[in-house]
Amino acid sequence: MKLHLVLLAALIGATAYILWLQRQLQTARLRGDMYHNIATRLDHRVIELTTT
Repeated sequence: MKLHLVLLAALIGATAYILWLQRQLQTARLRGDMYHNIATRLDHRVIELTTT
């Protein structure tokens, strides 16, 4: 009985940790995409300003 509780607690803990890691990865990806989009827009704007 105690072994089942320990295994259940370990499974719940591992699941929570995996979900936390996935959330961190998703947040990092979103930040990276945002910076990439901003950099692209700025590059286009600089090109527009320097060619005219």
